[in-house]
Amino acid sequence: MDVDGRVRLSFAVEKRIEVFYMKQFEKWRSLCATGLVLGLILSILLFVKKEYIFMFVALILVFIFTFAFFGFWAALKKHGMKTEVDISRVLGKDAKDALNFGDVGILTYNEEYIVTWASPFFKEKGIELTNNKLTSWISNIRTLFDDDVDMVIGKSEGHVYEITRKRDAQILYVKDITDYYNMRQQYLDNEIVIGLLQLDNYMEYQSYENEEIMAQINTHLRASLVTWAKDNKMFVRRLRSDRFLVILNKEILTEVRKQNFTILQLIKDEANKLDVSITLSMAFAYGSNDFTVLDDMVNELIELAQSRGGDQAAIRASGGTVQFVGGNSETTSTRSKVRVRIMAQSIQEAIMESNRVYIAGHVMSDFDCMGACLALSNWVHALGKEVYIVLKDVPRDEQLQEVMNTFRSVVQERHTLITPDEAMATMDLNKDLLIMADHGIPAISSAKEFVDQCNRILVIDHHRRSDTFVKHTLLTYVESTASSACELIVELLQNIPNHIPIYELEATVMYLGILVDTNRFKMHTDARTFEAAAALQNWGANTKRAEKALCEDYLYFSMKNALIQQARPYYDHFMIAAIEDEVLEKTMMAQVSQALLLIKGCMASFTIAKVRTNPSAVAVSARSDGSYNVQKIMEKLNGGGHFSAAAVEREDVSVQQMKDMILKCIEEEQKNESNIA
Repeated sequence: MDVDGRVRLSFAVEKRIEVFYMKQFEKWRSLCATGLVLGLILSILLFVKKEYIFMFVALILVFIFTFAFFGFWAALKKHGMKTEVDISRVLGKDAKDALNFGDVGILTYNEEYIVTWASPFFKEKGIELTNNKLTSWISNIRTLFDDDVDMVIGKSEGHVYEITRKRDAQILYVKDITDYYNMRQQYLDNEIVIGLLQLDNYMEYQSYENEEIMAQINTHLRASLVTWAKDNKMFVRRLRSDRFLVILNKEILTEVRKQNFTILQLIKDEANKLDVSITLSMAFAYGSNDFTVLDDMVNELIELAQSRGGDQAAIRASGGTVQFVGGNSETTSTRSKVRVRIMAQSIQEAIMESNRVYIAGHVMSDFDCMGACLALSNWVHALGKEVYIVLKDVPRDEQLQEVMNTFRSVVQERHTLITPDEAMATMDLNKDLLIMADHGIPAISSAKEFVDQCNRILVIDHHRRSDTFVKHTLLTYVESTASSACELIVELLQNIPNHIPIYELEATVMYLGILVDTNRFKMHTDARTFEAAAALQNWGANTKRAEKALCEDYLYFSMKNALIQQARPYYDHFMIAAIEDEVLEKTMMAQVSQALLLIKGCMASFTIAKVRTNPSAVAVSARSDGSYNVQKIMEKLNGGGHFSAAAVEREDVSVQQMKDMILKCIEEEQKNESNIA
């Protein structure tokens, strides 16, 4: 008979004995109770008749019966609490020796999860379990019975136990794995982590600032960075003026992460004192013994952190997802004009090396997306290449559709719009170029069906990158400091030697793209934004028509104000409008969120509602005044965007559930705040 069979047999025998004794107990309890009552009655009668001798004899009999009753009860109780069943009788001597050698314990329990028998293993550990509930020993042992699991790890009084449940019997096997657990934890804590630390915009200052300013930057910023690394026991070496290599272990990384990477805020504070726009980007990679893999990971992560605006840390284990810490300040860095010129030349070369060019926008196309696509189409056409815009029959903004209808004949004359299916059927995946305009995430692309199959991809975008960004690009031009994709393309067109014709249609739609994305130049706006707008006006943008395109009719205006009135304040600085009874356009949701920012003290606003394009889904439009990163909130909910404007759309939640999740995310961010989260 195997070990399990022996245990089950022993358990069955114990149960039969227990039942037998309980029956005996009930029989004797009734007999003793009857004898006790009769003896007392007899004693009273004898006392009344003054037969004191016989009364004394009767009392002795009552005492004997009482003593017998309590004696039997004590014996039964002793049997019920018995734990010392010889394990060799249950399992056999060989199995007993094997279990002792392997330091394995066995216990049985009843339907109420009370331990009925425990092997000597537990007594040796100083654990008294018999007749006690299992949960009184280790609380998470409950998951063995509540969840569909067969094994849990539990801790008790400095020991770690592996507890395994036998499915077809009320038996648990317990193994003390404390030494193994401690060794494993030590191994994990000592796991190598490779890090890169880079001072954002340092090189720009180095190129034009005098030696005195650079000396102050080096003293207060670079030196602070090195000191922080050494204080946290990291190996640190400078790779170039603005970049440092650090080597640490997982334990150190965990500790500095608990502190929310205080160095991010320190660098930002010191930079503010010097009146310079320098922040810190950090990347940490671990989970592999191959240093070439870690090197590739950490370089990708530093690029990702910087493309999202810097002032943050990007952390990733090999095979895992990227986690971001920080990013609570919108970058104000100035884009290098040298970089713009180089990118313009590189993009033009990529176009010339391609047979045909396909330009993809994102679903629910807006003015910025369409304007960028039209301008790129003109660029490619001017270079003598076939060009197609993959936005036909793709959902778009209503206001954009009205403008496109106005210019319908011109659009058909100068541009070729095709459906995603037509593009997929005609595109040469190896020789043709796919340009992703105003987006870099395949899931929201009009070309999402074939993005992964393309070997030549070029991205032009102004949104912060996420870990869902398209892989294996030929060229990536992502500038999160730009107001819009249209602003980036205006700068690119200004930095190529040949003239690219931009007419009223393209210029007006591009101007509208900048106008909408900056909320009429109120947000994400710097000198280069105005320069781009001025260039578009010189190229033929009809600003009066642009303003009229953004006008609202009375019903629309009234509806928007009614929705605004449903918003409520939370945590002093946040406004949330949870619309339960309306199905809205995403444009309307964005406008409601934007309007809520006009409320005094509001840092960020969220509009939640079902969307007309997918009534089964709940969407969120998030906006901020530039002091709060709504992108982080939306990314936690599987959405995205950029620092001050982000969104998410999900089918698995209700409006109320989405609101609760947003509030939870805000609460978590506030707990981690020092302007770092």
